[in-house]
Amino acid sequence: MTTPPFPTPAHTVRSIEDFLAISPVLLGFWPEESIVMMTFGADRPFHARIDLPPLEVHDVELLATLASALAEPAGRHGARAVVLLYHSEDRAAAESAHEALAPALRREGVAVLLALVADRETYADLEDPDSVSQPYDVEGHPFVLDAIVSGRLTHRSRSELVASLDPDPVRVARIAGALDATGLADGGVPTGARAIRAHGEWVEGTVRKAIFSGAAPDDATLARLLWVLQAPQVRDAAWSLISREAAGAHIRLWRAAVRGAPDDLVAEAAALLGWAAWQEGDGALAWVAVERCLAADPEHGLAHDLGLLLQHAVPPEEWEAGFDWTSGLPPEARGA
Repeated sequence: MTTPPFPTPAHTVRSIEDFLAISPVLLGFWPEESIVMMTFGADRPFHARIDLPPLEVHDVELLATLASALAEPAGRHGARAVVLLYHSEDRAAAESAHEALAPALRREGVAVLLALVADRETYADLEDPDSVSQPYDVEGHPFVLDAIVSGRLTHRSRSELVASLDPDPVRVARIAGALDATGLADGGVPTGARAIRAHGEWVEGTVRKAIFSGAAPDDATLARLLWVLQAPQVRDAAWSLISREAAGAHIRLWRAAVRGAPDDLVAEAAALLGWAAWQEGDGALAWVAVERCLAADPEHGLAHDLGLLLQHAVPPEEWEAGFDWTSGLPPEARGA
């Protein structure tokens, strides 16, 4: 499930076309085979997206899981009503999912204001069994044009967003070469308290410099960064710096790190990218980063924790940066 990407300008929604246009704006990409839920009346209104599985795999268990994934957070956050948009070319799959989701929402005390199935050319009302498909086109809608111009809508699909984190073969080769040239691998991953302290302080300084300057680290620096981040407490030195105020700069840093990382070193950078994206409010990017991390390390603790936060639509404000990453190190390793 994805939550909204970033604070978006206030838009007044007056029509069905407005709802269909605001959907990609909120997500940062054009949804396909997706259910998008917009909440109203919650303590902190949020929007979410979940994959719409093809009809042939629908069964009682899958539909119950799908319904719970959206209805539970809507109810827990106090939403009073939702709009549901089923972006799909398969009306039967949308109807099947809606038959499970709508009652689940109502059991949570959440009213369904509007439920549409839309395929980018026509839409129909799923709450009206006699609804006839109506044509629509929001490519030139003011909401969409504004989002494109401002850079908030940059991907044609979620798969395009996923591809935006694909490795850059040239940079990966340079980073691998820098690792060999510096002999970092010969020294192993930091383990001792003094080594963790020293590398953690270096990571702090390096990340602060990158965030302040906006410049990506050079190959040798990024190679060292990726290598020492394998030590969880050293990684925490970078994690502790990710704040909501500077989240965008952290996204740029860790996106570049993910694209330049060899496969065996990408997990920590992807986890940090995901955390920064969550702090920015970019749930779509956060989920993609979580998936990238878990593909490299299926047991990655921070990625699993972030996945739970996203799944339950926990707002970024619930977490504060600046925790003491040196906690637990012996006093002599902490500079005491």
